[in-house]
Amino acid sequence: MWWFFYGLIVGAGVMRLVVWIQAGSMAVNWYVWAMGAFVVILGALTAQNFFASHRELEPRAAWMGVLFMGVPCLILAAIVTFLLLPG
Repeated sequence: MWWFFYGLIVGAGVMRLVVWIQAGSMAVNWYVWAMGAFVVILGALTAQNFFASHRELEPRAAWMGVLFMGVPCLILAAIVTFLLLPG
């Protein structure tokens, strides 16, 4: 059930991003879209791994997943954000 709400939030966020880009008449390159899609997928994978590992009583595996998947996701998200900002 929680993944349904997660999907709704991610979908609404992506839709809001597309509307913001179109309203600003911004030209976004294909690689920014590809990196953005990778960030969303990697973020979902990180969240799923974290909660599943905690449910299986493996907290160290959960935090290692955050370290090895979540940190690169945040770095790539910062790069995508930098590329989307005007100026």
